[in-house]
Amino acid sequence: MGTNLMSDTGSKVWRPPNTDGVVPVLGAIGQMFAYIFRGPATRQRMLDPETVQVDGRGAIDTEGSLDKQAARDRGWGALMRSAYHPVMSQMQRRLNNIMESCELLEWWNAEAQRVPADYGDEKVNPALDVDDLKHAATFRYEVWGGGYNWLQSNEDSGQDLIDYIEDVVLAHHHSLGEAAEKVILVTHSMGGLVGRSIARLHDYGKLLGVVHGVMPATGAPATYHHCRCGYEGVSQLILGRNAKEVTAIVANAPGALELLPSTDYGEGRAWLKLGGPADRPSHALPVADPYVEIYQSREWYGLVPEVNAEMLDPAGLNGIEGVEGIGVDPFDRFDLKVDDVKSFHSSISGKYPEPAYVHYGADTRRQGWTDVHWQGPEVVDPARIRLEDDDGNGKLRVTDGSADFRLRFGSATQPGDGTVPTVSGAAPGLVAVQACFRQGDEGEGEHVKLNGKRKDKGYEHQDSYNDVRSQWATLYSVVRLSRGADWA
Repeated sequence: MGTNLMSDTGSKVWRPPNTDGVVPVLGAIGQMFAYIFRGPATRQRMLDPETVQVDGRGAIDTEGSLDKQAARDRGWGALMRSAYHPVMSQMQRRLNNIMESCELLEWWNAEAQRVPADYGDEKVNPALDVDDLKHAATFRYEVWGGGYNWLQSNEDSGQDLIDYIEDVVLAHHHSLGEAAEKVILVTHSMGGLVGRSIARLHDYGKLLGVVHGVMPATGAPATYHHCRCGYEGVSQLILGRNAKEVTAIVANAPGALELLPSTDYGEGRAWLKLGGPADRPSHALPVADPYVEIYQSREWYGLVPEVNAEMLDPAGLNGIEGVEGIGVDPFDRFDLKVDDVKSFHSSISGKYPEPAYVHYGADTRRQGWTDVHWQGPEVVDPARIRLEDDDGNGKLRVTDGSADFRLRFGSATQPGDGTVPTVSGAAPGLVAVQACFRQGDEGEGEHVKLNGKRKDKGYEHQDSYNDVRSQWATLYSVVRLSRGADWA
């Protein structure tokens, strides 16, 4: 969600707020107040996957690493400035200043040559040596921003970015007569799914490799929470305060739905707990298929229960054109979207770019949901429960036919980066990725626990690339990937 979006007519519809200074914070506050008065129908119309496109007019800060207009031309304005421009500036500066007069320059002569295991690498990769750095130094690195429409399917975004690489990035270099044959992708969060789509679904052959940061590799139960309870804290003012505001967007956005836990999540983990106290749930789903058992379920615990049907299409957009054999029933249309999500998940299951370098947060202080739990009295048979009232913020009144009782959504208490749980971020490490950096107090290594201010604290999901641990893993990974370049 870190890409700026605009409508087909050029109006700004999505600008994730920058929060790294007084002026940006004031701007964020203004944006929040504007969203307070936008109800579900307005949000659905504004964030319709079919009527938005990438907006490259956002704020830019290269920290002196690059001329501002050059950065604009390279797509930096499409990306959330405070979350991405610092690391982009760092890559632009450091990767083009590796050696001088056959001598390694400052950062590369010390920090860069540490052992990857010190930063949490679980794959026992070697430290960078002089030959690695000499080879990397023979190339000029240009950092481009690859924004994408995060509302549409990540498979479609994969093709869009292939077109961008071919028609804009590589075409630019070829027009100047420069040798540029392949690119390295550095992804964040959902962008990792786009990267996997590019490499494995579209079989794009012009990748040297991919660096994945905090990727929800097998999904995140937080997406279920947001659809049933809304977002929490300040985020709720823009992303949605309750189930109505969030579902109006997410239920109509394939890219957002693809963030739900897949069948692979936790190697088949039953992550949705029903009834009972926090330490003793009565039941757990999925038994086998989360798409049928949870996402398409009309039961009280489903992603969109039967009684919440009006949340699916408050703007009435899906009834404008009929679908043969389906009609305009909102649940029928929603089920088709879930079927597509299942197909996408299946198509990338266990598949990653070759090679791929991964880093993720594994910290008990950045709590999120590994599992989610409707807590309360014991539930003997979930199928007998009927939903009487849902406040859209995690409180339900239900009945089993003989008595009413209440259930509430359990708090986030499990490790990760506050959004992606450790179990999902770590999933690529179970297969043949080249490196997998586990960072935070659940990682092992001399530098996994402390941030750039020497505080024992894990990094937060959205700002993960502003942390020295993820930055080190990224620069290491890019240099290792550059070994595949042979056209200098």
